[in-house]
Amino acid sequence: MPNPLPAPSRALSQRQVGLHPSTHLYLAVGMALLIGMLVASYMQASAGLDALKQFGISSLHAGHLDRLNLLLLDAQSATRGYALTEDPAYRTSFQASAKKIQDTILVINQDHQTEQRPNTIELIKKAQALVTHLERGNRMIERGMALDKAWIDRGTMAMDAYKMQHTTMRAELLTDNLKNVRQSVSGFENARISTVLLSIASLMLLVLAIAQKQKKQELREEINHMLEAENERLERDVRHRTEELTNLATYLTEVREAEKLHLAREMHDELGALLTAAKLDADWIERKLPPESRTLVAQRLARLRQSLIGGITLKRRITNDLRPALLYDLGLINALRALIDEFRQGEEIEVKADLPETEPELSEAVSLSLFRIVQEAFTNIRKYARAHHVSVTLHVTSTGIEISIEDDGVGFDLDSPKLARHGLAGIKHRVFTHGGELDIDTAPDAGVKIRVVLPADAGGETRHQHRAGDRRQEPGGAAGLNRASDRPG
Repeated sequence: MPNPLPAPSRALSQRQVGLHPSTHLYLAVGMALLIGMLVASYMQASAGLDALKQFGISSLHAGHLDRLNLLLLDAQSATRGYALTEDPAYRTSFQASAKKIQDTILVINQDHQTEQRPNTIELIKKAQALVTHLERGNRMIERGMALDKAWIDRGTMAMDAYKMQHTTMRAELLTDNLKNVRQSVSGFENARISTVLLSIASLMLLVLAIAQKQKKQELREEINHMLEAENERLERDVRHRTEELTNLATYLTEVREAEKLHLAREMHDELGALLTAAKLDADWIERKLPPESRTLVAQRLARLRQSLIGGITLKRRITNDLRPALLYDLGLINALRALIDEFRQGEEIEVKADLPETEPELSEAVSLSLFRIVQEAFTNIRKYARAHHVSVTLHVTSTGIEISIEDDGVGFDLDSPKLARHGLAGIKHRVFTHGGELDIDTAPDAGVKIRVVLPADAGGETRHQHRAGDRRQEPGGAAGLNRASDRPG
C-alpha cells in the first residue's frame, strides 16, 4: 500500500486542484463574454454604418430629383422667354436644359434600377411629358405661330402634376432618410452600450485575473516557505543521521580493534601456551621412548614437531595482524618498516619508503589509524593494482602529520558506479574521525595516489573522545566522502 502524502503536501495538492479549474472557468467565461460583446458591438457599429450609407444614398437621390426639378424650371423659363422675345439665345438655353434633363432622367433611372418604385416611373413619365410639351411650343414659336391659352394651360397642368409627383418622391426619400437616421442612431447607441459593457467586463476580468494571480503568488510563497521548512528539516535529519552513522562507525571501529586486541591476547596466551606445551610434550615423549620405539615413530614425531612449529608461526602471524606488536612495542615507524618488508616478500614490487628517523609523538589511536591506512592500501595494491613500484612517504610538520601511498598500477575511475567502495571507506572514516583530510588522485591506467593529512592535535582530540565517549561528526562531511573513493573490495 503506498505511503500517504504528508499533511503539507496534501494541503498544497488540494489547494492546487481547487484553484486551477476555477481559474480556467473564470478565464473561459470572461473570454466568451468579451468575444460576445465584441461581436455585438461590431454588428451594431456595422448596422449604424450601413444606415449612414443608406442615408447618403437617399440624400444623393434627392439631390438628383432636385436637379431635375431645377432643370425643368429652367426649360420652362427659357420657353417663356423665347415666346415673349423670340430671342434665339432662349432657344439655345432650352436645348441645353433639355439635354441635361435627359441625362438627369437617366441618372434617376439608374438610382432606382435595383428597386423600381411606381412613383419613380410616374415622375419620369411626367418629366418627359413636360419636356415634350415645351419642345412642341418652341417649334411652334420657331415657325412663327403664337402660343395660345390652351397650350399654356396644358403646360401649367403638366408642371403642376410633375411638382406634385416630385413632392411625393421627396417625401418618400425623406421618410427613408429619417428611417436610416433612426437606425444609425440606434446602432451607434447600442454600440456605445456594448462598448461600456465591454469595458466593464474587461475591467472585471482584469480584476479577476489580478486576484487569481495574487492567489497564485500567495500560494507560491506558501509553497516556498513550506519547501524551505521541509529542506531545513531534511538537512537537520541528514546531519543527525550522518552524526549517528559516524558515531556508529567510530564505535564499530573501536569495538573491532578491541575485539582484535582481545582475540590476539587470547591466542597469544592460551593458544600459544597450548602449542608450546604440546611441543614440549612431544620433545619429552621423543626423549623417553626406547631407541627401538623411537626409530619406528621418528618420522611421525618430526612431522608433529613441524606441525606444532607451523601452528606457532601461524598463531604469531595472526596475532601480529590482529594486534601489531611492533606498533605497541617499538612505535609507528618501526611497525611501518616491518609492514613494508612483509609486503616486499613474495611480491615482485619495488617499494620505496621515505620515513622519519625519529618516532613522532602520537597517541595510540592515531598511530593505529595510520598503520591500518597503510595496511589497507597495501591490501588493495596487492589485490587489484598490478603495480610494479610503490612509494610510502611520511612527513611530520608543525601543523600535522602527512602520509601518502602511491603506486603505478592500473588505477580506476572515481565516478564509475560499478566499483565497490568498501576498501577505502574504512580509511575515510579513520581520517575524518581524527579531523583530517583525504585526497585520492587516480584515473584508469594512471595509478593511484592516496594522501592523508592529520592535524597536530589529532591525538589529543582522539584521547579526549575515547575518555569521554563523545562521537563527533566527520570533518568535511559529504564533500570529503565525495572527494575520496576506493578500488573494488
